[in-house]
Amino acid sequence: MRVHRMAALPAIALAACAAPSRQLTPRIVEDPITLPKRMASVSVGATAVHYEPTDAQGVVGASGFRFGITDHLEWADLLGLRYAFLDDRPADGRAPMPVSLALRASVRGIGYSSREGMIVQPVASLNALKHVADRWALSLGADWQAQWIAHSSGWTPRYTSGLFYFSETRRFSVVTLTATVTRQLSERVSLGVAPEIEQSTDCVSPGCSWKSRGAGGSVIVGVRPLSWLTVSVAPAAGVRWRPDIALPTMFPDGTPIPIQPLSVHWFALSGRLDFYW
Repeated sequence: MRVHRMAALPAIALAACAAPSRQLTPRIVEDPITLPKRMASVSVGATAVHYEPTDAQGVVGASGFRFGITDHLEWADLLGLRYAFLDDRPADGRAPMPVSLALRASVRGIGYSSREGMIVQPVASLNALKHVADRWALSLGADWQAQWIAHSSGWTPRYTSGLFYFSETRRFSVVTLTATVTRQLSERVSLGVAPEIEQSTDCVSPGCSWKSRGAGGSVIVGVRPLSWLTVSVAPAAGVRWRPDIALPTMFPDGTPIPIQPLSVHWFALSGRLDFYW
């Protein structure tokens, strides 16, 4: 089985051919909800996380690509678009709206398996942003990501040590709600607080019975030392829990399946670099 994740390199090469029409300001709270026209951005980051009481830990990397097709339409990664229906601080002379509002639809991965058929990982999000005076930015976000597989493969259902659920069909969806309050501390340094809640199910629809729920929060320190670079560091903590349901105790080959607790708490540290041109 192979799933092809969308690489950003071809998109980066195309975007590099066009110089941006303008630069972002040193103040992170002034960033628009979508990139300015003809501006590109590449992000790379990593998160180290530790779970208790399972004592599980790991490091996860992430990358992203954005390109401003217009001041309100963004190319997000390779198979995605993000459009700002409203803008509270438009740069093109339009009347300002009470808030900025943007909708994103994309595919995070797509592939094919001889055992399971077509595999698709869709993503959708809705984000609202409000600039307050010259030192505050308030945002709300709702994100949905899922995995759809054409044919159920009969995997053994189980929980990982971080209480992520693997269903028999390998179909799932995760909905995350996030609120962020950001304060500009100095000309190039900002501080944000971002609480969030999440729920996962064992089918593509978020309306299915839940298999895990979580809540947490992070403190985000952002620095823009140069107009083309933003550095972010975010310590975070939270809790995740699962319902008390009956699960298999053995894999088909007779190997025992570790029994996971009903809840775990976690601590994480994330770092991220955003490049603009």
